[in-house]
Amino acid sequence: MPFSFFRLRPPGRGPERVTRGIVAAAVALATTVAPARAAEKMPLSPDLQVLLILRALLYDRHFESRAGDEFTIGIVYAPNDPDSVRAADELSSALFRFKGIPARRLPVRYFLVEYTTPEGLERSIATRQLDMLYVAPGSARNIGGITKVSHSRGVTTTTGVPDYVRNGVSLGIGVSQDNRPQIFVNQPCSRLEGIEFDASLLRIATVIKTCP
Repeated sequence: MPFSFFRLRPPGRGPERVTRGIVAAAVALATTVAPARAAEKMPLSPDLQVLLILRALLYDRHFESRAGDEFTIGIVYAPNDPDSVRAADELSSALFRFKGIPARRLPVRYFLVEYTTPEGLERSIATRQLDMLYVAPGSARNIGGITKVSHSRGVTTTTGVPDYVRNGVSLGIGVSQDNRPQIFVNQPCSRLEGIEFDASLLRIATVIKTCP
């Protein structure tokens, strides 16, 4: 079922101003959806990905207790892949443009993280206290190493490449068959990262039931 900006209400005691701002911005950007491309390409613009990822993460029932005083994102990319480097830069620019939109009242920080080994990624998570890993295109061969670390450290994984969700990333943003924004959730893998998504999100998402 394609993502509906109007049917989904934020969990908790009522809508927050920041949530309304994210929804309004997402609606304005929804017309910029690009046609789906190759498997390791991002079918949605980085700006729209950022808005929808922040929106979807508000439906993790443990979001605030996991994040602490701020929400820190690591943009994980393959340094030897030019497309991966370019995608990471684009996502970084999108996060910079939307840095004024907090996640559940928490300030958002982000870092570019080169993926070379699982051990190196684990050091980056510990040093920078990362709460989320955004997995950039060009990382297909690294998914197993990335998710091994994310499961052991309890760090959320997200991506703009829907196929990565089938391969173990917890949350992805793509397009539906009618070319509308769509959320993808790998439910068993997300649980291994300590995420518990609200049923209201799962009802409108494409839910993957197997974790590699």
